[in-house]
Amino acid sequence: MAGGEYLYLPSIWHRLIPFTKFTVAVTVFLPYLFLYLSCAVDPGYITPENHAYHMSLYPYDHALFHPGAECSTCGFLKPPRSKHCSVCKRCIARADHHCIFINSCVGYGNHHWFILLLISTAVLCTYGGLLGSSLLSSSIKEHFTNWSPWHPSRQGWGMYVVIWGWGIQTNVGLGATALLAGLTAPLVWGLLIYTLYLVYCGTTTNENFKWSIYKDDMDDGYAFRRSLSSKRKRDLTKEPICSRWPVEAETALAATDDGNPPPASMQLAGDGDWERVWNLRDVENLYDLGFWDNLGDVFVTDYAFGSQVEDALSTKGNRPRRLKNK
Repeated sequence: MAGGEYLYLPSIWHRLIPFTKFTVAVTVFLPYLFLYLSCAVDPGYITPENHAYHMSLYPYDHALFHPGAECSTCGFLKPPRSKHCSVCKRCIARADHHCIFINSCVGYGNHHWFILLLISTAVLCTYGGLLGSSLLSSSIKEHFTNWSPWHPSRQGWGMYVVIWGWGIQTNVGLGATALLAGLTAPLVWGLLIYTLYLVYCGTTTNENFKWSIYKDDMDDGYAFRRSLSSKRKRDLTKEPICSRWPVEAETALAATDDGNPPPASMQLAGDGDWERVWNLRDVENLYDLGFWDNLGDVFVTDYAFGSQVEDALSTKGNRPRRLKNK
């Protein structure tokens, strides 16, 4: 970004009006700010001091995350939605993924900064490409008065491309950077849309990968579920009550290697027998409470869930939303 901005801005700064200069300065500054915050802020490292806090953030869904699982490296119980990162050598709360671009994990502490980094970078690339093409187009029109960037058929496609090439040669730094920004913008927007889609689904990259494994097991007929009994004995040292989250798991999900129901040793205190599951649509996603509450959970620490969740629970019972078919 710094190299492109060095080639881009000095040669065109005098051509910009004050308002455009202000918008350019803000657009250039924000990605660096959010990059710093994404890197510098604790992504959600779990330590003995904050372990109890992270255990209280989310309930176990008894599908992807089961009570009693212990991290063999860190030596403590894994909080729900956490993951041990082999690169950071730490357990990360609500782990999304390890990002090479920020050289850190994306998790509970910096997920919102990472999303803002993607938004600001996508806007920067788009704005840079559009502004650069506009400035090049105005320079081209000074020499080719009948030329229009929106009507290539006037000159024919061959001449249209030649004139664009001539315009880029008049200011190689501007032309090359604007072209690179325009080509890069769809990639950044794609990553941003995918990240927001996972928020919409109430899941993370790590959880989405786990669900894809379950989907393969379901396709093979190796996945099973059964209802959890509300009267089951609960070990509060391994599965503390989460008063923050408005719903708790009502079913358990398990997969076997041979296609037979789980053995008696895996039978959790529940109601009925294990039932074979064939589709992700038939599985409840405990962590999906609707887009706005999912977004609030990402952006606000200890987010207080909205009235729409309370209304849904009062009318439909203690039920999370079904997993969206990803």
